[in-house]
Amino acid sequence: MQNYILLIAWLLAASNPATFAESIDIEWTKSTPMPEPRSGYAAGVLNGKLIVAGGTFWLGQPGNWTKKEFTASTHAFDPVNETWQQLPDALYPFGYAASEVVGDRLYVLGGYNGKHEMRKVIALEKRGDVYTWTNVGQLPVNLLFSKAVTVDSKIYLLGGTTRFEPHNAAGGCCTSRSATRDLMVWDPSQPSTSWGKLPPYPGHKRFLYAAAADDQAIWLFGGRYQDKTGEPVNYFQDVLRYRVADQSWEKVAVLPDANPRARPFTAISVGNDIMLMCFAKHVWQFDPCTFNYRPATELPEEVAIDRYYWLDQRIVGTGGENRVQSPRNRSETTWIGRISR
Repeated sequence: MQNYILLIAWLLAASNPATFAESIDIEWTKSTPMPEPRSGYAAGVLNGKLIVAGGTFWLGQPGNWTKKEFTASTHAFDPVNETWQQLPDALYPFGYAASEVVGDRLYVLGGYNGKHEMRKVIALEKRGDVYTWTNVGQLPVNLLFSKAVTVDSKIYLLGGTTRFEPHNAAGGCCTSRSATRDLMVWDPSQPSTSWGKLPPYPGHKRFLYAAAADDQAIWLFGGRYQDKTGEPVNYFQDVLRYRVADQSWEKVAVLPDANPRARPFTAISVGNDIMLMCFAKHVWQFDPCTFNYRPATELPEEVAIDRYYWLDQRIVGTGGENRVQSPRNRSETTWIGRISR
């Protein structure tokens, strides 16, 4: 009987592990504001700095945003002295591109320029004291809202949509009829080689999921799908793992909170774990070995930040959509989170 009770307790903990784990303390502070607040940007850690390139912002004012604009602006944030530096503009304005750093280059893949979906792959690197943008390749299809991760110095491109599907003429985002389940791989050390096609992720197609990678696997968390404007949005709770060596997908867990506002948008590797940063304030630490979660200190304010990074032993996130004032307002805040050990 005692063993039976212990078994039931273990099963309950496994089905909702976040309620059975100690919380993680994160000290959140506001740092130097982003010079040009935007969302939908490309980003990555290059030469010890957080690079933010491109993205979108709105014309108008809180409560009356009239049109979404796309930018080529590029900035670097230094986490040591907490300052921003303006870098050369990207080769063209864009938003919703995938991005990843491999070696000494930040790669920007696909996206949308306000008029057309794109296949271009461009890269930013530092040559001496000067940052330079160059064209380095092309995707096999138009792609935006895709997620890029790196395993063994190769870039894996996961899902995305092939079209920009705004809800209205102003550019409010977005339905996802053109979402794909594709997984592609490319070796940036041999840019002339073609993109390889790998097994697609299982289940329903989706976008706006979180993705991360470790040395052996690629992880996909949640996501959403909407066929047409005004129709219900489908939210997904599954956690999918792609084993790189086996080239196989499997569902390994579910998200810790079914609330759509608490779904993760960004996943970052911190040590052996993965931190899930949600649309609102929520933060979770996911153990890829046990599939258990631990809740962490929430952000002080509700903000939807595109990407967070583990940089100089701290979590850094900036820009995004600030819901404190009104929907669509771009946030200027740069958040720094220091984890208590």
